[in-house]
Amino acid sequence: MTIHPCWRMVDYSSKNPAMNLAIDEAILRCLLEDRSLNTLRLWRNPPTVVVGCFQNPKSEVNIVACKKLGIDVLRRVSGGGAVYHDYGNLNYSLVVHKSSLKVHLEDVEKSYDLFCGGVIEGLKMLGIVAYNRKGDIMVSGKKVSGSAQHRLYDGILHHGTLMVDIDMDMLGHALKLPDSERHLSNLNGILPRKVPMSTIKRAIIRGFEKRLDVKLKKATLTLRERQIARNLYEVKYSKRHWNIVMKTH
Repeated sequence: MTIHPCWRMVDYSSKNPAMNLAIDEAILRCLLEDRSLNTLRLWRNPPTVVVGCFQNPKSEVNIVACKKLGIDVLRRVSGGGAVYHDYGNLNYSLVVHKSSLKVHLEDVEKSYDLFCGGVIEGLKMLGIVAYNRKGDIMVSGKKVSGSAQHRLYDGILHHGTLMVDIDMDMLGHALKLPDSERHLSNLNGILPRKVPMSTIKRAIIRGFEKRLDVKLKKATLTLRERQIARNLYEVKYSKRHWNIVMKTH
């Protein structure tokens, strides 16, 4: 009988998008303190633009349109490009020790292949054929998911989007992409019929279990994670100097 390592699955979203970013970093910090298990987190945001750690939002994002439309503009701790979130998007975050998997995760490209592979396996269970292109998950030449990483000591925070039924018009206005549907696609535009978010979540969970050869057990955030997330929110993710002002280092 094969015994699979047991990881934690946290299906939790704050209604505050800045707090959601703080939670991801808090899980990573607790993992490095050996006070958290390897974790898959599923979560969603209200309308929000999230830029990469080293991006200048004033050049990447239509700040005026976002303000008019009530779209928050925030900065995450990982690199990569700007993304648009709303409740039609499913975010996933993997927070793991590099040393906990058989694959040599020092190789960044291999780690993207592995982690994106979990999403690809889940999509396969829904009848969708997808492939990884440098961290973007593609279906018939269109992007359905993007991902980014932050690495700290032995920890990796790998998080990504999965467009299920997002508002493409809002995305186009926010990210200055008027022809967004030429390059991007919602899953519900690919599937023969609309699928509930709960079904998508179950498929993604099973996909990660298969690809990573682990068992995911449903759990909640710990008190320590909540405390660190609150502190990170107050001193970092809620502050304009973090979110809008261009980083110079």
